[in-house]
Amino acid sequence: MREQPDFERDDADILAGLKLSYALSYDKPIKDVAETDGSGSGSFALSHDGGKPLLEVRTGAKKVYARADLKEFGELARLGDKGGDSSAGRAAMESLAQKADELPASMGNVKSALKGEWVVIDPEAFPGGADTEADSDQVDAKVQKQVLDAVQKSLGANATFKDAGKKDGADHVTVTVPAEKTAKDITNSLKPLADKLGDRFERMTDDLKDVPDKDIAVDVAIRDGMVSGLTVDIAEFGEKIKAKLPLTLDIKGNASKIDLPSGAKPLTPQDLMGAAMFAQREQIGAAGWPATVHA
Repeated sequence: MREQPDFERDDADILAGLKLSYALSYDKPIKDVAETDGSGSGSFALSHDGGKPLLEVRTGAKKVYARADLKEFGELARLGDKGGDSSAGRAAMESLAQKADELPASMGNVKSALKGEWVVIDPEAFPGGADTEADSDQVDAKVQKQVLDAVQKSLGANATFKDAGKKDGADHVTVTVPAEKTAKDITNSLKPLADKLGDRFERMTDDLKDVPDKDIAVDVAIRDGMVSGLTVDIAEFGEKIKAKLPLTLDIKGNASKIDLPSGAKPLTPQDLMGAAMFAQREQIGAAGWPATVHA
């Protein structure tokens, strides 16, 4: 991307240093898990260059736990700061974090969030959180399996496999598929399910229309008879990128139990509304306008 306008070495360093970790844990075999039974827990973490997490989210017991390091987010944004709207947004975020102690006592839970402490959110407390629309929008397990079978069949019919040797204790296989042909086959195999999928069918097939007319290779790492990693060169999907841009997905089985933070402060819709009003006041002040308007 070195030839792209407004993309510099600092931007490349930011992208190269990002690491996303995602984990799921269940107290029963995955095949026995119902999509909405709430029996599992999950975690999401975003970090940069081996540092502590910039953002962490954990779910379980029908609650969402989160914490964010606004100071580190600001430092990361500073590396790629080119002025303009992004610079103003970063300044507002840093100002909000620095002035957390100025919040009134009634906004103590917001203060905890701004300081990077754990907060907990009850989705049912928010508008639409207890709405059954999301549940009604679920595709039943039988249709899900039919979709998965259709995709697997299309991939299997088009893929070629080549032994890529051994590396770091894992066996590697290169799986190559003709992207455009495979996408068309998947679309055709899903057509009999169009009525059952509803709007999803259009969304899924629309995503498949823009795949390139070229072969896409995926490096598959296999350890102890199980897939342990997938690597794909994202540059294969673009026309202008000249260098390699590998994206690796490491897969680790037997994930340990995800601990839900104790002592997390509850964050309510009222808390978020108050924080938004405080942030707006700060932005007005940062722009040099009166922070208080007198009638």
